[in-house]
Amino acid sequence: MGMFASGVTIVTVGPADGDPHGMTANAVMSVSLDPPLLAVAIDNRSYTNGLIRQERHFAVNILSDEQNELANRFATRDIRGAALFAEVAHAHSELGDPLLDGCIGQVACEVVSEHVEGDHTLWIGRAVAFNDSSANGNPLVFHRGMFSSTSCHLCIVRHDPVAAFMSMHES
Repeated sequence: MGMFASGVTIVTVGPADGDPHGMTANAVMSVSLDPPLLAVAIDNRSYTNGLIRQERHFAVNILSDEQNELANRFATRDIRGAALFAEVAHAHSELGDPLLDGCIGQVACEVVSEHVEGDHTLWIGRAVAFNDSSANGNPLVFHRGMFSSTSCHLCIVRHDPVAAFMSMHES
């Protein structure tokens, strides 16, 4: 599935009686517009999976192409709880889940169903709040084991091959 490009998010959970936690996830998708539902697939062994099962809510933070260091930070299993959020600017959703600064969008969700399939749980969440901050840039993309950006593709779509070429060679 590494050939399939996907967006990069950080799924966060703010437990009522403990430290918040989060993890990098790219298995996220829109399920329904009416009602607004999205799905997140999370490894059954992960700490985040247990917190979502306990709390019944989560937030999805959609990363910009300038947040690959943040994606790497939340992809590690070595840091948990408050230490994971140290020096990471964030607010909280109305449900208490961390909303990370600088993202291009955030969705706070209440769990409506869960489906254990193989070694993952597919969580279906009803969106209770949205934050569109797409002015913060282009989405971070994961493809063939590497982070990437859609910025050069946007230039091509806008029929500007010179801008596409220049964006590929910026340092």
